Amino acid sequence: MRQILFIIFTAGLLNAQLLIDRTYELAVPNDDIFSGYLYGNGIVDIVINNTMVWAGTGYGLNKTTSAGQYWENYDQENYLAKGGVSAIHYMDENTLWIATAFDTVAAETEMTAGGGLSYTRDAGATWTFVRQPVDPNSDTLGYSPTTTNISNITYDIASLDSTIWITSWAGGLRKSNDMGKTWEVVTIDGRPFRAANDNVIHLAFSALVENGNLWIGTAGGIGRSANNGESFEVFSHKAGEETISGNFVVALGYQPAANTIWAATIEANAESEYRAVSKTSNGGATWQVVLPGIFAHNFAFDGNIVYVAADEGLFKSEDGENWYTFPPIKDYDTGDEILRNEFYSVNIQNLTGGGSRLWAGSSDGLVYTDDNGFTWHVNRSYVRTSIRPEPKAYAYPSPFSPSRHSYARFEFDFENTQKVDIKIFDFAMDLVKKIQIDDLKPKWDGTNEAGDIVASGVYIYRVEVDGQLTWGKIAVIN
Repeated sequence: MRQILFIIFTAGLLNAQLLIDRTYELAVPNDDIFSGYLYGNGIVDIVINNTMVWAGTGYGLNKTTSAGQYWENYDQENYLAKGGVSAIHYMDENTLWIATAFDTVAAETEMTAGGGLSYTRDAGATWTFVRQPVDPNSDTLGYSPTTTNISNITYDIASLDSTIWITSWAGGLRKSNDMGKTWEVVTIDGRPFRAANDNVIHLAFSALVENGNLWIGTAGGIGRSANNGESFEVFSHKAGEETISGNFVVALGYQPAANTIWAATIEANAESEYRAVSKTSNGGATWQVVLPGIFAHNFAFDGNIVYVAADEGLFKSEDGENWYTFPPIKDYDTGDEILRNEFYSVNIQNLTGGGSRLWAGSSDGLVYTDDNGFTWHVNRSYVRTSIRPEPKAYAYPSPFSPSRHSYARFEFDFENTQKVDIKIFDFAMDLVKKIQIDDLKPKWDGTNEAGDIVASGVYIYRVEVDGQLTWGKIAVIN
């Protein structure tokens, strides 16, 4: 335990942002208020199989076969592993694997732990649970054992033939040839597995299989194996050379149309490293860097078109060189908006009648477009007042941080609403802000009438919907 805590807080490659702003909540009874709707707004992964779209969030797993008109929700009571979803992967046409994680406290510090893995062969009807791999505390292993699931979180899954590969950060890179009954530790440099402060290349984060080649992203570079992990060629950052921009590799993607490997490469320890997207079209012999300064999380490809989900937004390129950022996304039918820039996941769905659909997962919901972003459909998780009619209106999140959340949203049954009036007061009942109702989904950015961010404290809102008053409180934390 002490060694793992030392790794997390002292390794230069791990600043607060690098492990991604994900929260893995233990599912709680929700009285079916999310039944049929998306459950969880932080979309960490999207996997598609024909008409079936799976979206993983910090609260659990969601599935739709109707383009988001209806969602099936799965949590730990269904898939048996503990916590929210950290990775999803199709091993074959019918076998879907997921990995989970949950927030916990260790040594009086908030940490994240691996909740295990699970797989289904019948589209989620039944699941087989696989315990998060840990080692016995034994010197006979020949390597440094991982005896806890703290920081032993599976962030990615890949498969090659009948072998499942998982990248579990402090738990290292592991493979199983028997559907998770047993696991073998593998290192891409061939040395015995050691703790991160001994060898950061053993910290594995991302995985990819293309044309029989296995690619592994670590905190010390990228490994490529042409023999299912028996040996690896290692690619790492070297100042002044055509190499990856940084050694911490948080995502990998393969673009068949261009025979190109794409990697989200983030700065680790060397001063010359920087965050960007690195790509190679010759098996890693040389690398080209694009999108410098971007913290990428995922890739999707539609022929020659490349999509990148990143902290700075959703990017698109038709040639891999010139990039376009999608403008703010809004569903004009429902009024739902994506109010955060961070996108964690992206994928392409090939439609039955031809054409394709772009799905993207943000920290603020899930979206898709069939027309290159001219129109969007937004799926967000919140309690509909049409389902839970009291109160008539409410505001969320609370506590609300203007710097972190950007906006507090107001929710009411807009389909049956004729007139709405929203006012924010301080605790002395002095008017702070009157919200302009020019949208189906009004919101407050935490400012007063002068445009200044309000001080931390408790504020009172009054929402009048068709003559009916609702009062509530919002705790503001700056």
